[in-house]
Amino acid sequence: MEQALHDLKGDPQMSKDHICAEGCGCDSKQSKRPSAEEMLVHYLGMLRGMQLWFHGAHALTKGTGFSGDHAFLYNKIYTEIQDEMDSAIEKVVGITNNEMLACPVKITDLAMAVLEHYPSPAGASCLMIASVGLQIIRDYLEGLEILYRDLKESDELSLGLDDFIMTSANIHEGYAYLLQQRVKTESEK
Repeated sequence: MEQALHDLKGDPQMSKDHICAEGCGCDSKQSKRPSAEEMLVHYLGMLRGMQLWFHGAHALTKGTGFSGDHAFLYNKIYTEIQDEMDSAIEKVVGITNNEMLACPVKITDLAMAVLEHYPSPAGASCLMIASVGLQIIRDYLEGLEILYRDLKESDELSLGLDDFIMTSANIHEGYAYLLQQRVKTESEK
């Protein structure tokens, strides 16, 4: 498990520069900073990837904590991310007036690229599922900070989008707490 968690530190292109999937076709690898639209569509891809991963965790969790993990942890996370995804797509299209950013094919491609960076919950222990989930949330929060910074620096951050990003960070920090508590072992009391 330790090696798997070490491997989750992630691709520096995804976690350090911006929320970007390898092979996504954006211009961000050639320029210093991607456009606001590129940053926002990658954000949508990350959200969709997380929603899919946590839905899988919900269906595949097991062990003595099954009931709590299934009904109250992963169900909460994946259904709330689904609701957030719906609002995020509407927000992105509303502020950019670019419907192509809501293209399900593009968002799904980006989500798949995100999912490739994390072990699947299929066949994983309940502790490993929670550990990977925690790393996904931490990576998302890091990416969200970068998204916020880059949009602000490029003067592309509206008041509503600022509030939307702050709200997302607050909610996902709550998920990080829940998952952090879940991965603690008895020896860490």
